[in-house]
Amino acid sequence: MVRKSPTPASKPRPPYEQGFLLFLLVLAIVGLLWLFAPFLPGLFLAILLATATYPLYRHLAQRLSIGSDKAALIMTVLIFFLVVSPLLYLLSVSAVMAGDVVERLRDWFSGFENDAALAKALGSIIHTFPLPEFIRGFLLDQASDNQEALIQNVTKALLFLFKGITDNSISFLSSLLWVVFSLFFFYRDGPHLIQKLRLLTPLPNHYDDFLLQRFSGLATVLTISTLTVSLTQGLTFATVTAFIGLPWFFLGLGLAVTSFIPILGGFILWGPLSYYLFSTGREESGVFLFFWGVIVNGFLIDNIFRPILIGRLSQWCATEDSNSDFSALDHTLLTTLATFGGIMNFGILGLFFGPVIAAMAIAVFELYEKIYSGNLDRS
Repeated sequence: MVRKSPTPASKPRPPYEQGFLLFLLVLAIVGLLWLFAPFLPGLFLAILLATATYPLYRHLAQRLSIGSDKAALIMTVLIFFLVVSPLLYLLSVSAVMAGDVVERLRDWFSGFENDAALAKALGSIIHTFPLPEFIRGFLLDQASDNQEALIQNVTKALLFLFKGITDNSISFLSSLLWVVFSLFFFYRDGPHLIQKLRLLTPLPNHYDDFLLQRFSGLATVLTISTLTVSLTQGLTFATVTAFIGLPWFFLGLGLAVTSFIPILGGFILWGPLSYYLFSTGREESGVFLFFWGVIVNGFLIDNIFRPILIGRLSQWCATEDSNSDFSALDHTLLTTLATFGGIMNFGILGLFFGPVIAAMAIAVFELYEKIYSGNLDRS
């Protein structure tokens, strides 16, 4: 009879080991966030784009049998030419136009011989606005009595606007460059990063899969629907402005970018442009452009086409479980608040970040409800 050797007793853990390890983990996360803080917006946008287009990357790698490196390089180049290049063009042209507007207005103010000529010019400008007479009279009196202060404030505002545009353009340009650089590695190493994330989180894997699938679906639905709607609005607006005889390429691209913002979106561009055409003697073009913006861009595309597209994309991303609920992206109040909150905190990249962060917060609430459903008072 063979006697079994006694199993050695488990070595007791040193005191405070778990707490100290948790402290080191938090310290490492905070340190990495502080170190990578300048690159976080670009990295987050790269994650959104890579997640939304990852099925295309996988299909490309399998269909052409070219390997993960070549497929990642091809997808990165496609995203650069289809998404990044138009934004770079718009930023460069906008910066040049902003500088030109500042110089023209400064020359306009300095070109008057006396205060009476300036007051007359300001009065003609005020009379072009459709305002009641008492408001026009008040504005004329204020402009006449405070001409020097008005010139100084307008000059400061123009310089501040130009500085803000150029600074934001440089920051956004650097973010776009990091987006392009990071996309290649997110395509190639995406599955490995996801597996590492599932391993390190303290949640069970099926809860990790719930959050990962929800994020993947949200990124896909939001990115594809936003880009499709903005491209559609930009193409229709470019067609109309080309028919009127305006710089259609720049205006179409500008509307495509401003249409990312829900509700107000394209009105930021076609509203002032319609008024400009109407006030410069091109009444028919101004009225036509105004009704086109309201009916086609505002009502048909934004209020009818967008919800239909989100619904179809949600069905396409649907799975057998309940992880495919993307109704938060079609909630006007939530989407609007999240978009403007994202813009205020992240700049133009917040157009994407805000709705995803808000929808993922709702997904976390749903996960909490799923885990602790037995402890909730549903009376």
